[in-house]
Amino acid sequence: MSNALLNINTPTYIADIAALERNLILLRKLKHETGVKVLLATKAFSMFSVFGIMKDALDGTTASGLYEARLGHTHFGKEIHTYSPAFTEQEIQELNQYSDHIYFNSINQLKKFAPLCKGKQIGLRINPQISQVKNSELYDPSAPHSRFGVLKGELTDEVLDQIDILHVHNLCENMAEDSSRLIDHVMEEFDFALKKVKQVNLGGGHYFTHPDYDIDEFVLAIRRMKTRYKLKKIIIEPGAALVYNAGYLAATVLDVIERETPIAILDTSASAHMPDVLEVPYTPEILNPSGEHTYILGGKTCMAGDVIGTYSFAKPLEVGQKIVFTDMLQYTMVKNTTFNGMPLPDLGILHEGGTYEHLKSFSYDDFEKRLS
Repeated sequence: MSNALLNINTPTYIADIAALERNLILLRKLKHETGVKVLLATKAFSMFSVFGIMKDALDGTTASGLYEARLGHTHFGKEIHTYSPAFTEQEIQELNQYSDHIYFNSINQLKKFAPLCKGKQIGLRINPQISQVKNSELYDPSAPHSRFGVLKGELTDEVLDQIDILHVHNLCENMAEDSSRLIDHVMEEFDFALKKVKQVNLGGGHYFTHPDYDIDEFVLAIRRMKTRYKLKKIIIEPGAALVYNAGYLAATVLDVIERETPIAILDTSASAHMPDVLEVPYTPEILNPSGEHTYILGGKTCMAGDVIGTYSFAKPLEVGQKIVFTDMLQYTMVKNTTFNGMPLPDLGILHEGGTYEHLKSFSYDDFEKRLS
């Protein structure tokens, strides 16, 4: 654990620039070997203080709505792509100021709003009806009764003539064999559509920075698609993969309650500050040395299930001790809440030389102004 992290206020989200740069090296390899366009999915990570480090390696951002599109336009630049399960007319009018590419989720929305998107690249999301997400049905776009995308039978020539981009987002933290399978499935089932559109967006969930991901297999799959079709662009829009294991959440032990398995209460919360711990669920790793002293780590809210997990430490925990959770950039600060009046964590950066930079603290005003 960096000494710089031992003396900071907590709780704090910390972006590790050296780790982020390692992910960007893999991204550049992927782009060099395939020619794909790569967009940052701001739904997973929107800490715009580090966009300057990322933008040289990326082609733009992809948004899940108006505010993310405006954020990308304001702080990142380059291409802005926007998809939502449904838009209002007011949103479309405002999006025309920020987004270069607008994707629709249904034929109804395409017919209603595409004529209002003058000069924009128009995309349409498809549901390939192949379930590959393994961690939770919550994140499976091809789950039964999915609200995402049009079905194969809806893609008439009339519909295809209205769009530039075929969009398929069907993965979540999947390995290369799933990326490859998805690409081959789309080529087989949607061959007629790929022959008519100019671009294809293969979405996110390709976890290419994970150590178990075979990036060469992904490269070959993309090349198969490039060889078969005359596409101007093949696009991917990773979020989690770009910031995988590139940041932390630092917390402090506030109390230790003696039970059969001792319980340490922290100044952070799974529910408020790392919600995927409960939603996926999963147990994040920590930087603290492991050993024979086992504790349940609990959050500071009154929710009974606000438990981060069970961990073993080299030494008994003490009040005031720092605990640092890893892989805490993706889907944390974008999903956090002030439930129970919990203060939002500070924001900081760990620079490559090991120095720590405090970016921002939140106050009661940030809590209050959300409520009335």
